[in-house]
Amino acid sequence: MKKVKTLFFAGLFLLLLGIYLSTLLMTHWVVIGTILAILGGLLMGGSSFFLPKPQK
Repeated sequence: MKKVKTLFFAGLFLLLLGIYLSTLLMTHWVVIGTILAILGGLLMGGSSFFLPKPQK
């Protein structure tokens, strides 16, 4: 369970870092920020797939 939460928050961090870097006005930072945001979203989405289902 710790591994899933770690991956989720790492993905969230990469997503937010990518969004922040994409707001800079230099072209290479926009490209790097976009790639980081995409990778962070994939990591966050992939790890959330393995989160346990809520118990009723």
